[in-house]
Amino acid sequence: MKWYKQKYVNRRDWILDNLEFLGLSEKEIVVVLLIDFFNSNHINITIDLLCKKTGFEENEINKILSVLFAKKFLQIEARNNVPCFILDGLFELEVEVIESELDNSLFNLFEKEFKRPLTQKEMETISDWVKTIDSKLIIEALKQASMYKKVKLSYIDKILKNWVNNNVTISMIQEGKVFWQQMKY
Repeated sequence: MKWYKQKYVNRRDWILDNLEFLGLSEKEIVVVLLIDFFNSNHINITIDLLCKKTGFEENEINKILSVLFAKKFLQIEARNNVPCFILDGLFELEVEVIESELDNSLFNLFEKEFKRPLTQKEMETISDWVKTIDSKLIIEALKQASMYKKVKLSYIDKILKNWVNNNVTISMIQEGKVFWQQMKY
């Protein structure tokens, strides 16, 4: 099951928390939040209902829905002769954007520390780390390598493998439960 379909996920909170990545206008945001609200409360969505709740004209709602559809955030399917407004694309597309933003900021951080552009292989290695390791832990490993003037991916990889094997978390490092001197690389 997709993460955004889990019962414990508050999709509206997620939307509001990630507004800067979504690139939606104020009116599009209102419509998206209403659609999600109606879906979570099993309310059949109609253009008239969207107009009534938003105060927007019908042609304005149609334009907004067209934009959401064009951005692949919205799908409209007929189920039992009732239109269903599905926002799954909003969440799937956004995960890619957030991951891309995270990768880019990590790449920039590494390039700054390395004082040179990263190679394709180095970017792939960092992307692989991000898939399984907390990005904050990766940044701590970079700081560790910088501190000892061993700014090489191989050294950072050894730090990360050691931490993963010893179940070291970012909070353990921040609380001083893991001392750099104790770690051998």
